[in-house]
Amino acid sequence: MTNPDPAPLPVVLLSLAHPPALTFTADELSKRLGADYRVLAVADGGEEQLSRTAADGHPAALVLSDDVTGTLFAATRRLFPTARRALVIEWGDWADPDVAAGVLRLMASTLIDYYVVRPRQPADEYFHRTVTDLLLDWRRSTDDSPADITAVRGDPDLARAHGLSTELPAEPVDLAIVGAGPAGLAAAVYAASEGLSTLVVEQRAVGGQAGSSSLIRNYLGFARGVSGVELAERAYQQAWVFGARFALTREVVGMSVIDGRSVLAVAPNETVTARSVILATGVSYRRLAIPGLDPFVGTSVFYGASALEAKEQTGRVVLVVGGGNSAGQAALHLARYAASVSLVVRGADLADSMSQYLIDELAAADVAILTEAKVAGGGGTDGRLDHVVLADRVSGRRSTVRCDALFITIGAAPHTDWVPPEVLRDRWGYVITGADVLTEGGRRAWPHEQPPAPLESSLPGFFAVGDVRRGSVKRVASAVGEGSVVVSSVHAYLAAHPRTD
Repeated sequence: MTNPDPAPLPVVLLSLAHPPALTFTADELSKRLGADYRVLAVADGGEEQLSRTAADGHPAALVLSDDVTGTLFAATRRLFPTARRALVIEWGDWADPDVAAGVLRLMASTLIDYYVVRPRQPADEYFHRTVTDLLLDWRRSTDDSPADITAVRGDPDLARAHGLSTELPAEPVDLAIVGAGPAGLAAAVYAASEGLSTLVVEQRAVGGQAGSSSLIRNYLGFARGVSGVELAERAYQQAWVFGARFALTREVVGMSVIDGRSVLAVAPNETVTARSVILATGVSYRRLAIPGLDPFVGTSVFYGASALEAKEQTGRVVLVVGGGNSAGQAALHLARYAASVSLVVRGADLADSMSQYLIDELAAADVAILTEAKVAGGGGTDGRLDHVVLADRVSGRRSTVRCDALFITIGAAPHTDWVPPEVLRDRWGYVITGADVLTEGGRRAWPHEQPPAPLESSLPGFFAVGDVRRGSVKRVASAVGEGSVVVSSVHAYLAAHPRTD
């Protein structure tokens, strides 16, 4: 029996104009990567080498170049949309106004993922760390296996097969956190690190809505940006190391208070008792009430935009519905693969709902912005969408446009159907916290002498953080901040209500 030919090694292409720098850098790359990657070095003609690589059927993982014009990077984006791209600069060149302007221009136009400082001596670990991070990003974008914790959804057997816990503790815990998005994970890290017995219950996947974000560029400390998946994985591991326990793919369906303790009902027929509770269930995207789209959900109509679904859109015409940061991030990620991407926005512009850096990057990436528009219909054949009907919100005029895939990231609804009636909510279901409890519900909602803590609900010991809370700022960093600071209020509540057993 003949063994099949091994898969070709992924290519790392290095293109530098200065021959000595090219030779030294190529040697450094080959020593580190030679066993797993094919390092190709060219002084010029990088586009020709890239075309030959594509023609030979070899994958390209990373392109490093000092080409400030961006020509080689544009060719890379066209031929190898998943390949990572970095501008090579000399040590200290970031202080040169022209170089700095070039880096910022290439970043803003999404032609590069980051910059790399050329190695100055053998085994330059600063250089190799950046290269390794870029290659890890590439590996993540090309790995279709559901090996990470954010990919295991709704099936306890699958979760256990990946070594993830789905079990509930028999004994009471100090703190139960419902939801493992950024707010819940932050709360788990701080609570567990400060000695509280902590349980996190998550119905779907770790990371919440943020887990579907392809690249969060404005999160503190991640200069190149960080995917929602990576951020969630890091936070999960950090909380786990501190001793937090997780019950994944488990849904909380109700809660009652017995003898001053919260008893959470967990499907299908279990309970867990906690001295305090943090609600961090976040929100889910609202669905479009267009029956004609329902047959295509999961094949060419998607709520959110995961990396796997984005890769499937190579060469296709894609529309993204929504005007917030999640919609902008999805459109930018899809632009790596799709032939064209258009953003369908109900409002007159994006300024009121989207960060300016995303607006600028959308313009640089040639993402079309269709303002004051909404999806009014759609259809297709053979189980796939091929067109949608857009309606102008001002004139009412309708038009049919080609659409091979539709990604919907519109307004959201909180996950609060199961919370007990003692928890005051607004008419949309968001939990009211802090001083607003007294303002909205008066002394009937809060009859206690001590006012509620800033993130405490109308039920003492029951806190709400992140997007599920009324008045929250819909940003990952804000959710993390709330999840971090709420733990001090949890400590104060537990100190005032010591164990009796």
